Formats: sequence, C-alpha cells, structure tokens
Amino acid sequence: MLFQSSLRLIRLLALLISLTIINAFPVTTQLASRASSCADVNGTFVINEQGLYPENANFDAASCQLYLSVVYNASVAVYDPYLGNMTVIEFANITRNPEFHIDGAVASPYTSTIFILANAAAAFTTQGQDVSGTNMLLQLDPVSRNEISRVNLTETTQGAYGGFQDLEFDMRGNVYVLGTFPGSIVRVEPEANNGTGVNVVEWWKVDTPTTTNGMAGLATFRNSNVLLANDNAGTTNSSLVKFDMTQAKGTPVPIPISNNRTIAGSDAMRLPVKYNGTVLLVAVDVAGIEVLRSKDGTWDNAEGLGLVSNNVSAAMGGSVTNTVEIGNRILMVEEFFADGPNGGNRTQFPFVDITDEVDRLVIVDPSFVDRSRLEKEQRSIFKGF
Repeated sequence: MLFQSSLRLIRLLALLISLTIINAFPVTTQLASRASSCADVNGTFVINEQGLYPENANFDAASCQLYLSVVYNASVAVYDPYLGNMTVIEFANITRNPEFHIDGAVASPYTSTIFILANAAAAFTTQGQDVSGTNMLLQLDPVSRNEISRVNLTETTQGAYGGFQDLEFDMRGNVYVLGTFPGSIVRVEPEANNGTGVNVVEWWKVDTPTTTNGMAGLATFRNSNVLLANDNAGTTNSSLVKFDMTQAKGTPVPIPISNNRTIAGSDAMRLPVKYNGTVLLVAVDVAGIEVLRSKDGTWDNAEGLGLVSNNVSAAMGGSVTNTVEIGNRILMVEEFFADGPNGGNRTQFPFVDITDEVDRLVIVDPSFVDRSRLEKEQRSIFKGF
C-alpha cells in the first residue's frame, strides 16, 4: 500500500508539473520582449477634437508619438497619448483643399521619417468612377515637423487608376503605395538617378475597371521581404495575398486561410511587433478585427484564429479602419463614415484597447494539448488517495 501511494504521489507531482509547464508556455507564438521602449497606454482612450476623423493611425516608436491622418481636413495630427497634447501639421495647397484627402501617415522604420499620402478625394467619394486628380507622397521630418519632399504619383499613373490609401517599406529604402480603384501598388525607389532622387514604377496592377474595389491594406515586418495585402475583389482567388519585395515587379501569391475565416471587404492590416511578424490583424469595417496567424512567419498559409468584435460601447458606433500598437497595447482605430462624405461636427474619437482579446486568441491554442484528458487523469489520481 505504501508503495502504491508513493507511486500515485509521483504520478500526481509529474502531472502537476506538466500542467504548470503547459500554463507557463501556452503556445507557439513567441512574443517579443517589448514592442518598443515607449510606455503602454492605460487602456481605451478618447481624443476630444472636433472634426478629427482619423482614417489611419501609426505610432512612431522613436518619438513615442501617435500620427493620425486627418482625412477630410487633409492634415496630420501628432498626438501624445501620455500627456494628451496634440499638434496639427498642415501642408501647402493640400490642407483644407476639398480636392485632397490624407489617408496615411506612417513612420518608416528605416529612415526615421514620416511618409504621408495626400490623395485625390474624388476616387473615394465616387467609389472609383473618377480617379482623376493629383496623388502625392510627402515626407516629413518628425523632429522639425517640416516637409522634406513630395512626389507626384500621378505622373506615373497618368490618372488611369487611384484611390491610394496605405503604404509600407522595405529594407532597401523603397516605399510601396497601395491603390484601391482598382487594386494597384506603385513602388517609389529612392536609388534611381533621374533628377528627382526617386523613381516611381507601376509595381503591380490588376486589369479591371476603376470601379472595382480592390486592395485596401498592406503589412510587412521589419527586415522581411514578404509584403501582405488584402484582395477584396477576389481577383487572385484569395482574400489574402503576399508579394516578394525583392522582385522587380510584384506577383500576388494567394494565401489560404484556415477555419473558414475570411477577410473579404476589409480595410487596413497590421503585423504587431509584439508577435514578431507571426500575427496579422485585419480591420473588417463594423465587424471588428480578424486575427490571423502564421506560426513560422512565412505566410505560406494563415490560421484564422477568430474575430475581435467592434460591437462594443467603447467604439461609439464607429467602423474600425485599422489597429495601432502603442507600447505593448493594441487599439482599434474608429472612423465614422456615416457622418457624411466630408465628415461632420463630431468631437469624440475613441481608440479601443483590444490587447487582452487578441492575446486570448493568439496564446490559447486548443490543439496544443487536450486539457480535458489531463484534467480527467488528474481527478482519477486524486481518487486513489
């Protein structure tokens, strides 16, 4: 009897140790030690600023400042999420010009400057029926907050396509600018010697009418050559595709998504630093954030982990257009398109903290271990005493 009790005790201790190890290392996805040296924000916050309407948001980890594209005013707001201070940056012949929207203000991890998309507004107000007008890529010094340069993208597109609304970067200094009407990507190459210091090339474009609502978001991870994009038109037979940024021309490769998840009809996307490029957060309008994962970061395949709902009171009835990572916290960016094609007099704009919801989807992996089997075994061992 003493031997049997000792044996049961050893089995119990071994099981408890295994459960402890499982709880300590719940899954697969390795988190970065910290997303940045900037402090976390204290959950959901609201910016009180009339007419802000941030179409997109990007956190500059070098300055710990939040850059917001003020879409209808065609300006950029720089917000300190710790002190609550905000500065608005205006651009000559663009700000308060109804012909322009600003749809992106993104910090490059390679140049320490901010790149800004000033787009012809008509492409969005007409849903691609009118893609005429000027599209500009601006570069901003985040210290002096002075404009460094501007590149006219329309000189390359010749007004044949437009609706530019997102951008990404590669380690060679190229800037990838995504257009929606129809799906397109132009690459701005700084190494060319053509008098302006850049060369703008049509890197990829789908051959469909301009009223085709194509891609809306790009995402990549630092020092990676994989560029992810969403294909809302389904022209590639997948709602998620990837490109190889080392190639002279882009070729979309469809990425299958498991678990019957889809990102059709989505907006911007982000690969949070805290997940080391293995988790993609995709904004799906009023629904919320679809969470996808590639455990090895190659994005040959994507696991559909689930949806973080935007149907929460903190969102104030907005549509989620993207997520932003501040420190180690992840927040939804809310826009209010129902206020009208030029916005309205709204004064409150929420940023909804969904960090815990995303972590639960990413870290808890039911396939990793059969918890019910272990718990049943644990109960049977206890019965033996």
